[in-house]
Amino acid sequence: MISLVVRSMRGARMASIRPSIARQPVLSMGQRFYADNKKSDNILDDDLLAKAGIDSDAPKQEPRKQQLNEDEFGQPRKRKNNVKSTLDKKKDRLAKLFWFSILGAGVAGGAYNCREWDQEEEKDLYNAEENGWAPGNVWTRFRKRMWGVTNVFTEPAFTDLLPPPLPQPYRHPLTLVLELDDLLVHADWDHKKGWKTAKRPGVDYFLGYLSQYYEIVIFSRSSMAFAETTVTKLDPYHAFVSYSLFREACRTNDGKVIKDLSLMNRDLAKLVIIDPDEDCYSMQPENAIPIDKWDGKRDDKLVRLIPFLEYLATQPVKDVRPVLASFKDRKNIPQEFAEREAKLREQWEKDQKSVNGSSLASSLLGISQLRPRKMPLDVIREHGQRNYLNMYNYLKENGEKLLQEEQQKTKELLADQNLTLEKIFTEGMPTAEDIAKQQAAAQAAEGQKK
Repeated sequence: MISLVVRSMRGARMASIRPSIARQPVLSMGQRFYADNKKSDNILDDDLLAKAGIDSDAPKQEPRKQQLNEDEFGQPRKRKNNVKSTLDKKKDRLAKLFWFSILGAGVAGGAYNCREWDQEEEKDLYNAEENGWAPGNVWTRFRKRMWGVTNVFTEPAFTDLLPPPLPQPYRHPLTLVLELDDLLVHADWDHKKGWKTAKRPGVDYFLGYLSQYYEIVIFSRSSMAFAETTVTKLDPYHAFVSYSLFREACRTNDGKVIKDLSLMNRDLAKLVIIDPDEDCYSMQPENAIPIDKWDGKRDDKLVRLIPFLEYLATQPVKDVRPVLASFKDRKNIPQEFAEREAKLREQWEKDQKSVNGSSLASSLLGISQLRPRKMPLDVIREHGQRNYLNMYNYLKENGEKLLQEEQQKTKELLADQNLTLEKIFTEGMPTAEDIAKQQAAAQAAEGQKK
């Protein structure tokens, strides 16, 4: 009985071991069969790889290990927003402190500009009715004070753009204000030669002839840095142009450049402006002679204005504005004035005929006949032409000498004045009266030495 039990246990144990032993060689044979088939199916043998230029025996490169500070694309990882260095934190604190200080300064400045008017310190702006802390009064005071700050950029630097006029015996009867660009000269740009400046035909004669009747002021809307050289070339001997003003002396309003003639320290009744830009004389249009912009082509519009301007300066005119207003179209003043002159000349000839008729009767009585008189306008023109020729010839002969003497006197004057930057900023440049006094004192000292 016991032997039967032992045999049955052995049989069960062998039965449990047999399946694992039977499966093991089958799996290994399947693996070898798959490997043999896989190897046999590969058509890229060593010969074909060698023909293609591929070395099958070369060691394979191991894949590059990803660094800790790189992402999956090999780019350096960006620092997370919540991770900042000590330097970054310090920069952030300083930036916040800066912007808070700017905000605080703005609030403090606004509150300071809203303060009440001070009668002693702000005499020009003081208005007792605007004091108080009503919202309207506060806003009015703030606006006026801020407007005074912005005026530095929109208003002229001085209230008197020109020095006082000369005494009456040496003063010109009228003042003529001329624009520089597109009236006397025209600037054009070429990609080959760059900027080119052309001088209008007859501009030398225009300035030279009218300088004997007018105080000529060139008032350019261009900056002094660009226009001063052109003005110097127009009048190298400083004989025709009395003064020159530039963009710094203009007002600015809504992007428009305005020339305020009331700041020129001259009587507006004796002032004429010629400007191709209507915005420039928009504050005093009654003093203006409008003219089209010169495009650089040949014309005679500037020279044709000389007869009218000469007549205006040689007549006892108290106010030029009614005379200018008498023309229907101010752009056609030369043509309309020529028509008026023709009528005046016709009337003059009729008057002369009547005088000649009465002289015939006097000749019968033995009274000598008077010579025919010239028209006064012709006499004025002959006198003006003679003066212009004398001035032209004199400058042609002595212009360079006069210019050198003027430069030498200017150097001596500046040396005597001991001008420094501090003195210029504190006291300003010497006026014409100061220069005249110093020249007179120098001449008196030279006389005493002799």
